[in-house]
Amino acid sequence: MNEQIREVAEYIIDMHTIREAAKHFGKSESSIKKYLSVVRDNTKEGYDAILHQKLDLAQQKIMLLGVKKGGMVGKRKSTIDEDTAKMLGEDYIKNGLSLRELEAKSGIPKSTLHENIHKIEDSEFQEELNHYTKGH
Repeated sequence: MNEQIREVAEYIIDMHTIREAAKHFGKSESSIKKYLSVVRDNTKEGYDAILHQKLDLAQQKIMLLGVKKGGMVGKRKSTIDEDTAKMLGEDYIKNGLSLRELEAKSGIPKSTLHENIHKIEDSEFQEELNHYTKGH
């Protein structure tokens, strides 16, 4: 196997992307992909079964890390702060407003209101809320 092809494969195995490898070796991404195809093709002279397996595992791990990172970035933050949620929750409990009425008043969807009101970290408030919701 050509030494450069082996170096590229080992660089990728060390958790680098194809783009990073292209930059590191001064090659185009398509050249890097061609080198990797030699490692993976058992009909080519440079085929190495162990290197092939390590390469596939490394690329799967890189993809999984990307998916995980994307999921972490994609998490939405609450649209309302806890003080606002508590104020709306008190309207819900003390003034007898329904979630639909709170939605009309605040412009916040009732599912979001429900979720945020039930996430308030105040045990007395949550006890009051539980008592209110079970009574209705």
